[in-house]
Amino acid sequence: MKKLLLIILSLISVIANAQDLHPAVKTFVDSPGLHNAGVGILIKDVETGETVAEYRRNTNLIPASITKLISTATALEVFSDTFKFETKVVMEGHLTKDSTLHGNIYVVGGGDPSIASKYNKQPNDFFTNAANAVRNAGIKKVDGAVIGDASLYAQCAQMPIWLVEDIGTYYAPTPSAICAYDNMIRIYVNNSAEDSVARVVNTVPKTNLLDVKLINKDTPYRIMSTDFSWNKTIEGPFAVGKMQEIQSENPEPALFVADAIEQQLKDSGVVFTKKASTTRIEQFAKSDSCKLLYTHYSAPLSELCRATNYNSINLYAENIFLHLGLRNSYTSSYPKSISSSFGWWNAHGVNAKGVYQVDGSGLSMKNAINPNFFVDMLIYMKKKSKFFPAFYASLPTCGVNGTVKSFLANTPLKGKAHFKSGSMERVQNYAGYVEHNGKTYAVCLMVNNFSCQRGELRVKMGNMLKEIFK
Repeated sequence: MKKLLLIILSLISVIANAQDLHPAVKTFVDSPGLHNAGVGILIKDVETGETVAEYRRNTNLIPASITKLISTATALEVFSDTFKFETKVVMEGHLTKDSTLHGNIYVVGGGDPSIASKYNKQPNDFFTNAANAVRNAGIKKVDGAVIGDASLYAQCAQMPIWLVEDIGTYYAPTPSAICAYDNMIRIYVNNSAEDSVARVVNTVPKTNLLDVKLINKDTPYRIMSTDFSWNKTIEGPFAVGKMQEIQSENPEPALFVADAIEQQLKDSGVVFTKKASTTRIEQFAKSDSCKLLYTHYSAPLSELCRATNYNSINLYAENIFLHLGLRNSYTSSYPKSISSSFGWWNAHGVNAKGVYQVDGSGLSMKNAINPNFFVDMLIYMKKKSKFFPAFYASLPTCGVNGTVKSFLANTPLKGKAHFKSGSMERVQNYAGYVEHNGKTYAVCLMVNNFSCQRGELRVKMGNMLKEIFK
């Protein structure tokens, strides 16, 4: 009898929930291609907290790039919108009268992901300014080396939490406390018609560190390398008589930056007795003889967050997230950042228990977060955060710009929805705000493991929103 009662109560609950579904939501979840999908939906009136529409709001799903909303919102709250990353050039040792530095030049990374970045609107002057600072200190010879110090973050080699097929690609660059050129290298390969031998003819940025082996195969491009190794093997179909661009990650940005500064100094006549290196190999000899030569400042965090969310830049999101680990520590790591982020939200009334975030960008399929958390966070930012203007400005406008330029473009919601999108294989998500009839609504739509075409799904999601906000 008790078992029967439980079954009846369960059926009543299911029926009640079905009856409570917004008609547009019911049409959406019952549509072809979603029968076996994981779906989570939550829409709330920001001011009143009233639920407008929902479906399995507490179901943890793969968030993909809407994870970046957590990274950027948390960073704005912890560090402020005016915060700037710092990269320092430090002289260590004794400078003698003959202009010889008996010691090393250190480039101390502060987590800035934007140095020489294609998304950076500031002048690309870091390398020139760093080299000038060394020369202006009167240094003509270094009995030592330029050493890149990326120890602020735990050494991040190839990310084991990412899919193997993503590692080494241009969109999955390794995060580092020292970054440059988006931690990627464009490799230009020419397969000449004369001898049909594929050769590397150029790299951007230029570097002498890279050693590439090319294997011509009629298979999709594949880049193979090991942690911190500049020896790369690239397999792929190198067409005869055609110049091809292959985008690869930079395996060790700290060494690249140190080497680039060393080359600039050598070109101007400065002599070195040792090759550029990193603190991964050589210990930073911190002492009273250290002298600051130059500090490079990033753009304010508000601008970096806008670039992150508008362009969905994985590297920016990873570094911003990793910096959160410094809230209660002198160095950071992913475990520290995770603890810092969710600790902060729990302390401020946004329940982060039972959700899982393992990276800052959402590239990992191990992330598992529900619509309820996203919406509660969005409401907090709107109602309680003094940094909401910066956060809101970081969201692209649906039908207008950014990664949601085509979403809702042909609906009345064009220009009224400000969403971050998140997509990967069998994942399509949106989270952000809708402005409608003088009210602001927090929205999170998450769909995993759909079986229809992605374009078809996006149309269905747009139609659902159009019906809800008609």
